[in-house]
Amino acid sequence: MATKTKWQFEAEYIQSCNCDYGCPCNFNGYPSHGNCEALVAYNIRKGRFASTKLDGVIFAEGLWWPKAIHEGNGIGTLYIDEGASADQRKAIEQIFSGKHGGGVFEIFPQTFSRTLPTKVAKIDFHYNGYNSWFKVDGLGEVRSTYITNPVSGEKFKGEVVLPGGINWKHAIVTNIRKWWMKDRDLLATHQNRAGFVTTVKFSDKGCIG
Repeated sequence: MATKTKWQFEAEYIQSCNCDYGCPCNFNGYPSHGNCEALVAYNIRKGRFASTKLDGVIFAEGLWWPKAIHEGNGIGTLYIDEGASADQRKAIEQIFSGKHGGGVFEIFPQTFSRTLPTKVAKIDFHYNGYNSWFKVDGLGEVRSTYITNPVSGEKFKGEVVLPGGINWKHAIVTNIRKWWMKDRDLLATHQNRAGFVTTVKFSDKGCIG
C-alpha cells in the first residue's frame, strides 16, 4: 500500500450543483433531478502538502454523475489557476487523486469511472458571503446570491450544520443564480439551483472544520 503524504489546508469554498435549494444529498437523500453535476472552487488561505506550501493556490473541480454520487460511474476533472507553481500543481493533483486521504477528496475519486486530465486556466475567485462567485476562464462559471422569498421578495438567510460532513461542517445556503461548465464531457447550464459558501479546513485525516 502506498504511503499517504501528510497535508492540510484552510480555504474559502464556493459550491454549485444542479439540485434544488439545500440539496437533498446532504441529508442522505437522492438528487432532486435524478443525476448530479457540480462545479466547485477552493481558494487556499494557508496550506501545505508535505514540504510544498499551498498558500494562495486556487483550484476548481468539475463533477458529474449519472445518478446519485454513491452509485458511481462519475466523471471528475481538476482546474488549477495559472498562478500556481509546478510543485503546487503536482500537490493539488495528488490531493485530488484521493490517494492521500482527506474526506471528500478521498471518497469522490472512488465514485469516478473517468478522471479527465487536469487543465491549467485563469480562475477568478471572489469570496463575499451570499454574493460570492468564481470563473474558470472559458470553462465554467458560478454566480451566487441570496435565495428570495417568492411572495415577498425578501432575502432568505440560512445555514446548514453537518457535524459529520465530509465536504464541509457548516455553510450558508445560497441560490446559484446561474452556473455553467463546458469542457469535454462536462456540459451543464443551470439557473437558480442549490449553492453553499463557507470556509473549510482539510487534512489527510478528512474535513476538520
